[in-house]
Amino acid sequence: MLGRRGRFGFMLLLLCGAPGWSVAAGSSPESQEQPQEQPQEQPQEQPEPESEADRPQLDQQLRWFDKAHTLLSGSAQSSALWFDDFFGPSDDADQASSHFRLRLQQEFVEREEDELRLRVSASYYLPKTSKRLKLLLESDEQDDLSQVSDSLGADVDATTRAALRWIPINLDSWDLSVDLGASLSSGLTPFLRSRARYFESIDDNTLLKLSQEVRVESDDGWSETSRLNLERVYDDHAYRWQNRARFGEETEGLEWVTSLSRVQWLDDKTAFSTFIAASGATRDDGDESEIRRLGFTFRRNFARDWLYYEIEPQLTWPRKYDFDTNIELQLTLEAQFGERRH
Repeated sequence: MLGRRGRFGFMLLLLCGAPGWSVAAGSSPESQEQPQEQPQEQPQEQPEPESEADRPQLDQQLRWFDKAHTLLSGSAQSSALWFDDFFGPSDDADQASSHFRLRLQQEFVEREEDELRLRVSASYYLPKTSKRLKLLLESDEQDDLSQVSDSLGADVDATTRAALRWIPINLDSWDLSVDLGASLSSGLTPFLRSRARYFESIDDNTLLKLSQEVRVESDDGWSETSRLNLERVYDDHAYRWQNRARFGEETEGLEWVTSLSRVQWLDDKTAFSTFIAASGATRDDGDESEIRRLGFTFRRNFARDWLYYEIEPQLTWPRKYDFDTNIELQLTLEAQFGERRH
């Protein structure tokens, strides 16, 4: 069995040795038009002024869009669409008609055991239901914490859940969904979940997202989760302030997560995000949940348009180690299949 150094080297070899690592992606240079001979008696036509090249032709490339971002306009809207599509939307199950996402993650944590995890999310609209019913499969709770959701308050022991979702209301600014399903990892544990989401455009570049979820599960009883996200998007970068609070019968009081991130676009295959975050709980007797983070995520599409890798180093300050500096590294290989909704 490979030790820590062996597994670390293997993951780096897998990521760095992949085809397309050294090929810089971007739009191809504009071809120069060959001059055409003109009769001397006819004045040569003046060339049309070149328009500023937009960052990838997003409206044509993207086959789906997050309805929340239709409230934004212009280049800021295109940036928001590209960021969500490239990093993998947090609500995959809501944005896809038939979509499968597989993430293989190797995590190295100082003072703790290394861990290899496999995460799956999939969705499929049932035919002839006017997109009101869909099947879901998820390894983790759906979260709006985007690219840092894996490390912020994510339950390492989260089980795989399968559910049937009914969407009775689906409007431009808000929607309502009801899920009936079961946890599959430790027997069949049924649950019922309902969620309402609301989207508000503050201005052409700023979007507010609110959501409220209530869940009843046979083992853990009831719980409710509230989310508040604020996004400010520009042509090639975005700022995101994201918050989540959860309270229920089996929670450690009020469990909370907050993060502030800056996402930067490099080219149509590469982006990175820097973030600071904190999480904790109001009734955590073992001081296991409170932690502060400073991290960096580099994400690149390589070899195929459905393959991605991520490299995410972090400095953390857990309360259980008296807030001493801890070093973490997470390597991710991701594959996406299927079609996204138009």
